[in-house]
Parts: sequence; structure tokens; C-alpha cells
Amino acid sequence: MDGPGLSRQELEYEARWLLRKVKSEVDAPTMKVMENLVDVVITLIDKNNAALARRLETRESPDVGDEY
Repeated sequence: MDGPGLSRQELEYEARWLLRKVKSEVDAPTMKVMENLVDVVITLIDKNNAALARRLETRESPDVGDEY
């Protein structure tokens, strides 16, 4: 996506990077909850980025009624 913010893939990479140390410090059920929470947050951010991109696209497109 050529819109604002990081792509979903970039968000997932950053989340994995941030969670790298946590994996060794928590038990498996806790890690599963954390992974699910991270997935929810990434999905929300990705959807928000898409909405922002649509809004910016609408702003940048010329108004149809202004052409002479």
C-alpha cells in the first residue's frame, strides 16, 4: 500500500521484533494471548491506514464540478 503508515507486513515484522524477548519470559498460554492481541492491533492499524489513504486520495483528486 502506498498510503500513510507502515504496511501490514512491516507492522507484523515490527511486532515480531518487539516480542522477541518476551517469548522466553512468558508461558505458552500467555504468549498465545499476546499474539492474538498483537494481531488485533495490527489489523486495526492496517484498516486505519487504508481509511487514511482513501481520505487522502479523495482530497487529492480534483473536484468534478470545477472543470471548465
